[in-house]
Amino acid sequence: MPIQEIEPLLLRLVSGVTLFKEIDVDTVAALLRQASSMSFVPGDLVFEEGGEGHSMYIVTQGAFEVFRTVGGRNVRIARIGPGEHFGEIALIANRARSASVRALAHSVAIRLSKTAVMAEQKAAMYLFRNMAQLLARNLVSLDEEVIVHRKAALEASEAAAAAAAEEPAPRTRSYTVIRRV
Repeated sequence: MPIQEIEPLLLRLVSGVTLFKEIDVDTVAALLRQASSMSFVPGDLVFEEGGEGHSMYIVTQGAFEVFRTVGGRNVRIARIGPGEHFGEIALIANRARSASVRALAHSVAIRLSKTAVMAEQKAAMYLFRNMAQLLARNLVSLDEEVIVHRKAALEASEAAAAAAAEEPAPRTRSYTVIRRV
């Protein structure tokens, strides 16, 4: 990334991105010097579920969709906009991508490789701490969502059981067969 691009991006990142909370400007600048800016058009696939991941992305412009393929259909997990990031699991764990990401509009994202982050130890420390906090917040939110869905399923199951118990038993008819001789 050319040095002249770092200054405006730096100001935006430091001021608006939770991921860079409490990281000093010089440390962010050092990290950005090792980053690359990537442009996407609507429909561009950034990465696919199951692929190998070595980078994360910070959105500076546009929007991206995070989705998984379930039963042959794409299920949206999240919409990511400016100031947000995706692909951070690649920096934390050595595992395949858990979802796919595609551009929803003309978009720009800063690509940070695991190698670049690890080269800046001070930045890595703050980034991983901030990621852990964000992931913990997301996990709590997901737990609450699971509880709401499980409660609704339990209530629906109980209502169905109660309705079945209240239904009168089906009436049976008896028939007498008379044989003529």
